[in-house]
Amino acid sequence: SENHTTATTTMPKAEKGSPKDIANRMKAKGLQKLKFYCQMCHKQCRDENGFKCHLTSDSHLRQMKIFRDNAPGIMDDFSAEFEKGYVETLRRRHGTQRMNANNVYQEVIQDKHHVHMNSTKWTTLTDFVQYLGKKGICVV
Repeated sequence: SENHTTATTTMPKAEKGSPKDIANRMKAKGLQKLKFYCQMCHKQCRDENGFKCHLTSDSHLRQMKIFRDNAPGIMDDFSAEFEKGYVETLRRRHGTQRMNANNVYQEVIQDKHHVHMNSTKWTTLTDFVQYLGKKGICVV
């Protein structure tokens, strides 16, 4: 029988602290800058250039046509989904104890698939919390 040896090469690791190393670690971690996230397409881009390319893609343009045709309905859906996720986190993790709204929000956004607040009808977390108070969902 013949003896075969296979040589494998590995790519050199990116130098620690270099932009490539930082991007690789962000990618591995899962969560990235909100700035480069498209809620309609559920697409996370790693940087501004990737996001610009995404904005001109056929799939994004199709999604934006769908949004234009029913913006209020889609915004309401995103808002309802965000509210559900926030209230579920509050109830499940904290029960009836008094909590800082921002701390709960930080827990909500740990889920990689959460609805981003900038896709909802609320401009700020304060607006959202006041809405929860007015609806009687939470004591504010």
